[in-house]
Amino acid sequence: MKNLKLRKGVYLPDVGIDYPTDDPYARLVPVRKLRDLKFDDTYTYLDDSLSFRLQHILADLVVYVPLMLSDVFRYGMRFRNRKVLRKYRREFAGGVIAVCNHCYPHDGAAVARILGHRLRTPMLQDHFNGDQAWYLKYFGGIPVPDDFGGLRKFNEAFDEIHRRKEWILVFPEARNWHFYKPVKPFRKGAFTMAYKYGVPVLPLNISYRERKGIYRLFGKPEIPLLTLTVGEPLFPDRSRPRKDEVERLLREAHASVCDMAGIIENPWPAFWNED
Repeated sequence: MKNLKLRKGVYLPDVGIDYPTDDPYARLVPVRKLRDLKFDDTYTYLDDSLSFRLQHILADLVVYVPLMLSDVFRYGMRFRNRKVLRKYRREFAGGVIAVCNHCYPHDGAAVARILGHRLRTPMLQDHFNGDQAWYLKYFGGIPVPDDFGGLRKFNEAFDEIHRRKEWILVFPEARNWHFYKPVKPFRKGAFTMAYKYGVPVLPLNISYRERKGIYRLFGKPEIPLLTLTVGEPLFPDRSRPRKDEVERLLREAHASVCDMAGIIENPWPAFWNED
């Protein structure tokens, strides 16, 4: 990959995907549309019904547990630096905005495991009309609407999530590029949310290891094994102007994720001007 420089010994997988070089937000994983839900001000963005709670438990049993087993056997998942969660337990008591690179099919479930929290995650609305809609919803996914009335209700839902001191996971790269090594530019939403609520940003990174030993029995040789690392938190300074502080949080989080990935020089900037 052009202009990518890694620390010595850092593994770079080659899974045969032709990644875009001009658009970091290009969609590589298509959504097969099965329904036509409208994400406006009539949609329930934060569901507290008994049905939701029961299906949330069912999703854990029929999807989350198999994904956990897949992480163990297929991806050889390792967790690193969990001590951060103990070190900052008091600072995290009011909630956290976790941010992570978006690089394999069920990275959200892996992040939930390492953090030990149920997570609320803003997601592209198209996914909630696709074939994975049931699990994404009951995992904790909330569609990001493009309707003004829907966006107001979406924001109200996250205001309530913050009031409850729940943890929020955002993939600021926006698009899932499977087993991509560089860190794509981050969008501002997670950092705007951290500033608004006055909660820490917690960077995480999923990095890769060469498939060796017994793990060759559980996956193709080119598909890497995975390591999920917790970084040091970043704390918003709300005495500073919102625009400046959001940009600082974004750039420092992006640099942290690159560092955990073993990247010395990253081909993408921290922020991408889409205009």
